[in-house]
Amino acid sequence: HVTETGEWFGQQLQALRARTPRIRAVRGMGLMWGMDVTVTAADVIAKARDAGLLLVSAGEHTLRFLPPLVITRDELARGLDILERAIHSA
Repeated sequence: HVTETGEWFGQQLQALRARTPRIRAVRGMGLMWGMDVTVTAADVIAKARDAGLLLVSAGEHTLRFLPPLVITRDELARGLDILERAIHSA
């Protein structure tokens, strides 16, 4: 489950990077991923939190994703939607 879901999650994050200029880089493996953004991570985290998604930073411009190992693709997809809106509005 983790291998398949993590691969899908990584593909979705890369697709988000391809269509979002505010994302500089995406890296990771399994369900452990990081994303470098051009805005401050704190701004994205605040916007995401207001929309119901909890994120953590790994530096001033880096978001860290460590979802539970039992997360579903539907849950990840909801989080990705919130993340994209948060990045665009930060």
